[in-house]
Amino acid sequence: MIAHLLESTLLLALAIVIAHLPRLAARTRFSIVFAALMKFAIPSAIVPRVLVLSGIDLARMPKGTIIIDALGPLSVASPHVTSAPVWPAMAIASWLVIAAALVARAFIRGRRGMRLALSGAFDADAVELEALDRARARAGVARTLRLVHSPSITAPATAGVLRPVIVIPAATQLADAELETLLTHECAHIARHDNLLSVVESIAGCALWFHPLVWIARRLLDTSREEACDAIVVASGDAGIYVTALGRVCGAAIAPRTAGISCIVSKTFRERMEAIMQLGTRRLLPHRTVTATVIAFLAIATIGSGVARAMPAPGDDSSTSPYKVDVTATRLDSLFDFFVTIRDRKDGQIIQSARVKSNVEEWGTARAGRSEPDGEHSTVVRAKGHRDGTATVEVQIDQTPPVSRTIVARPAHAAKAVAKGSEPISLDLKDADIRDLLRTFAQFTNTEIVVDDDVTGKVTESLREVPWTEALDKMLADANLRQERTGNTIHVHRR
Repeated sequence: MIAHLLESTLLLALAIVIAHLPRLAARTRFSIVFAALMKFAIPSAIVPRVLVLSGIDLARMPKGTIIIDALGPLSVASPHVTSAPVWPAMAIASWLVIAAALVARAFIRGRRGMRLALSGAFDADAVELEALDRARARAGVARTLRLVHSPSITAPATAGVLRPVIVIPAATQLADAELETLLTHECAHIARHDNLLSVVESIAGCALWFHPLVWIARRLLDTSREEACDAIVVASGDAGIYVTALGRVCGAAIAPRTAGISCIVSKTFRERMEAIMQLGTRRLLPHRTVTATVIAFLAIATIGSGVARAMPAPGDDSSTSPYKVDVTATRLDSLFDFFVTIRDRKDGQIIQSARVKSNVEEWGTARAGRSEPDGEHSTVVRAKGHRDGTATVEVQIDQTPPVSRTIVARPAHAAKAVAKGSEPISLDLKDADIRDLLRTFAQFTNTEIVVDDDVTGKVTESLREVPWTEALDKMLADANLRQERTGNTIHVHRR
């Protein structure tokens, strides 16, 4: 999450810098900043998943040596369990509460603004509707629009998202040409779908309320949105008439910006009038080319970052191994006892296991073998415990062909020795051999488990944070087995 925020922040900062280039059109600035803002909703972490669904697996790499760092104290007596820190959950809860409150406020403000704009509204007359038809043609709006007068507003506005309504003040005193330019501005908002985009922008702003660059971007979007509509008006008519019409409504009160409502009067009104008179005097860069280039850059950055994360970094290639290694370790004074289980990463089936004992700072070695169609293959397991309670385990799988890659893995349960029934464990098994699992349980819990010779079969389980005794009971029940306890010994029989 933090990496995604940093990545999106850098891209948004770059987009804001690009948006200030002098030869960019207002609509180009809007598109660039809006696309960068939407990048926050598209984490690059989804790229590897999309590639896997498409049949592209970045994690297929050769077999080799697996080095496991068993972190934390390894002790059989009273294992220390560190509780998860509380502050991340509190931070997330605070963020959610504030974001939800801001979304609710924006929704309430939008509904209130709609009711206020349409309060006491009445339909426009025939002359004004003819001006609206000409304005729709100038702005490129094909559908029929509703035009109403309202005594509750002081400046023209467009209210609504799906079925927008153009609202003009009831006391408007404008010539037909002046009214047409103002209506063209409002039709431009509709043609650009500005009200819908403002809702999306508002939601993004509420979710990222803590981000200062997002607030800067939203102000830039607000300014660019109005300037883009001004450019459409000027490009289709007389800038002087439009400025005169704006001057007649500039004394109106400036309402706060509301998602879903576009108002022609803004807090940058003076700057807008100066910008309007300069429209057409500069040679602007092509909108489609610049916008497509920036969006392509954002897409490439997102995909590239996702692929880079999926690809293994040098020395940290655990995800590329075809094997998954689980390690349980116990320590009694200066003696370390390791039990290593090797699984096939694709189906989770146990293919080998080994037990290694070693003294502090001394390597212990064990070998295991398995038969395959192309001959006998072997696995060498070396383990060493350190004085600080940590341990290092090396698993060399398939000595021939030669080792070609080093992989670092950090098993979830590498540093725990569970001795009490209350200690939770997690299991994610698919067609695992029951005898191998019971042997793993025996090593993992320091419990002697005696299994009858006729006990065979496979089990599939998915358990999260349950006591190991409960997990064992569930596994035996699913395998149609029963257990008898005698002291610290468990006897497993068929039912």
